[in-house]
Amino acid sequence: MTEIRDMQTRYCSQAMMASIIISCVLIFLLHMIPIGKGLILGTLFSIINFVIIGQTVHSRILKSRSKANGLALLSIFIRFTFMAVPLVVSVKLGISYFIGTAIGLFMVQFTMLFNHLILERFPAAGKG
Repeated sequence: MTEIRDMQTRYCSQAMMASIIISCVLIFLLHMIPIGKGLILGTLFSIINFVIIGQTVHSRILKSRSKANGLALLSIFIRFTFMAVPLVVSVKLGISYFIGTAIGLFMVQFTMLFNHLILERFPAAGKG
């Protein structure tokens, strides 16, 4: 369980830091305020979604197959419903907010992919 929390802490911290840096560039340098705000909103919900995945994964492993399938389906339904909230809010605010929010919802996944690609191609970059 500690491995999951360590991984969550690492990826979520990196995703939030990347989101803040990119949003600052969008807001202050490029004057794309709605996209920057939407990016932060989406990233927050992406992080919460990733934490929920980590919290529910052990309960699906310890159950029987039919209970595990039911829990997995319920977990997916809850997470997707939860992730729809920022999209609905951003639609009401405008298309620019929606674009930033949609990108932000994948920020944890982008961070994981980026880490994997960098560490795989440049192993020395991961040591520090």
